[in-house]
This record gives sequence, structure tokens and C-alpha cells, in this order.
Amino acid sequence: MMPAARYATLARVAEAAARGVGDAIDVAAVGIVKRKGGRANFATAADHAAQDAIVARLATHDGSIPVLAEESTVAAVRRSERLWVVDPIDGTLNFSRAVPFYCVAIAYVEDGAVRAGAIHAPRTGETFVAHEHGGATLNGAPISVSATKRLAQAFVAASLAYRAATRPGSRFVMLNAHCARMRMFGSASIEIAYVASGRLDLFVHGALGPWDIAAGGLVAREAGAAVLSLRTGEDAAWDEPQVIIGPPALVRDALRTIPELIRPS
Repeated sequence: MMPAARYATLARVAEAAARGVGDAIDVAAVGIVKRKGGRANFATAADHAAQDAIVARLATHDGSIPVLAEESTVAAVRRSERLWVVDPIDGTLNFSRAVPFYCVAIAYVEDGAVRAGAIHAPRTGETFVAHEHGGATLNGAPISVSATKRLAQAFVAASLAYRAATRPGSRFVMLNAHCARMRMFGSASIEIAYVASGRLDLFVHGALGPWDIAAGGLVAREAGAAVLSLRTGEDAAWDEPQVIIGPPALVRDALRTIPELIRPS
């Protein structure tokens, strides 16, 4: 099978798993079973149940492909030639409070690049899917990034770390001083998908996990976005934790306007 056809098949596998598991998530299973580093960072019973169900579904397609998942991270898996990258519920805090902005995100990585992926938001009934060189879709219809070119006109989603809204020199403060409006939805995958579909213009984040960026990064690229590292200013790796994502012209304008967004490690 040619790579493009194989990646299209894998995108359908990811979509089926994300939709099937996402729509079956028990919205009452909000009991906290694991607390993680940082404020209000935890996993619920639903996170673990969804992850187990996704892993089982992916194994029925090809049990030889390892899975890197948020609630059972095995560092060595990240270096595998092929792997699935899974966030069973991206936006757990939202989910636990019945806020509808959460999703299931699944990506397929091969030879160090995301080749297929899907993001499904159960509460809004929206599924974003992409595969390499195949474009991006929302519920089967093609999507593309916005036509916005100037940061001053941009609708931006950015991470809001503790005290970032008031800390001088934070990316949040700098962006807020130059863009039209800012929003935080509490789910990186949804925010990136909204950039891909033109609802938001720009996404800036400084602390992503690989499961936060893998599927969304591909959907955004296939929708015409630039996905750059905020550490190098170059094209971002599939698991880059610090990114800026948006229409290429807008990303260029943002980096010209605020060159301090780029901060080498």
C-alpha cells in the first residue's frame, strides 16, 4: 500500500477510536484517581477508562504499534519508529466541571513525524481529522486557517500559566498588548483545531505534552498553518512543547512584532 493510502487508513482508525471512545465517556466518572504536578492537574476515572478503551481499539488494528498515552507514559516509547500518541481526555478540568471544551486526541507517528490524527470533541459533536498531504477536515468537510495576517487583528489562544497575566515579560502579557482579543479554552487540542478551522487565528503555548500537540499539529499543518518552535523559530518537531501556530503570514507578523516570543533553551 502506498504511504498516502496507508496514512489515510490510519487516520480513519484514529477517527473511529476517538469518536467511539469519546462518545461513550461516562460523564459522571469525575472522581480523581491521580494527582499530577501543577495546580488543578489531575486524572479522573474517566481518563483512565477512556485510555484503556482507546489502547484496546488501536491494538485490534495492529497490536505491534506501541502507544504513548498521557496517563501511562513510558519514555522509551517516544523514540519508537512507529507509535500512537493518545490523550484520552484533553481538558480534564473542563470535563470534571461539565464544561464542554474537552476532547479525545489520537495521532500516529512514523519516522519522527505525525502522519495521521484525529481530534473528537464529544460535547460539541465535532471531529477534526487529517493525514499527511491529505488536507484537514471537520466532520468530513475541508477546513483551512483564517486569512488574518496582522497580529493587531488576531483572535489568539495562549497558555495562561500561574501569574502569567501579571508577570512582566510573560508571553501572555506581550501578546495581550498587541493582539485584538485573547481566549483560553482549557484544551490545547481544541484550541489548535479551532486555529485550523479559522475560528481562532493564532495559538501560542509554552508547556505542551506530546499528546497535546501531536494530533493538533498535523491537523493545523494540513489546514495551511505554520507550526513553529518557540525555542528555535524553526518548524516544530512532532512533540515540541513550545509552539506558535497560525497562518504563515500571521505567524511571521507576530514574531516580527514580538521577537521575544522566541526564547532559546
